[in-house]
Amino acid sequence: MSVERFQAVVGSNRAFAQAVSQFEQDVARNPEAQDLTALYRSAVTAALDGNTDLVSFACGYSLCLGEIRSRTDDGFSAWARSFGDGNTPPVYAFATAEYTLGRNLHSGRFVFSTDPAANGITTQ
Repeated sequence: MSVERFQAVVGSNRAFAQAVSQFEQDVARNPEAQDLTALYRSAVTAALDGNTDLVSFACGYSLCLGEIRSRTDDGFSAWARSFGDGNTPPVYAFATAEYTLGRNLHSGRFVFSTDPAANGITTQ
């Protein structure tokens, strides 16, 4: 995954919605992707607290992406730090972007790899 592609997807509401939709379509056609999505959704939601909610989440064949909303300034950051603690399935590359939506509402979008061969984010 390239930094440029990551920024283009998470930085645009339209591009992000399209990516989530495409991943959801992929999941609907592939039992392995359905299992992967269920496994990682469970890990993502386990790290949520009372101030954070999962807005969207889907996995493709080797990447998962989603959005968390928080009612505190550091809610998404706290979620990102706690995601992966404990019994989480492996995550090989993890990138996040945070946005303020309003005075008491913050959003964080994330992408991570579930494939050990895709274990980094590059500038190329």
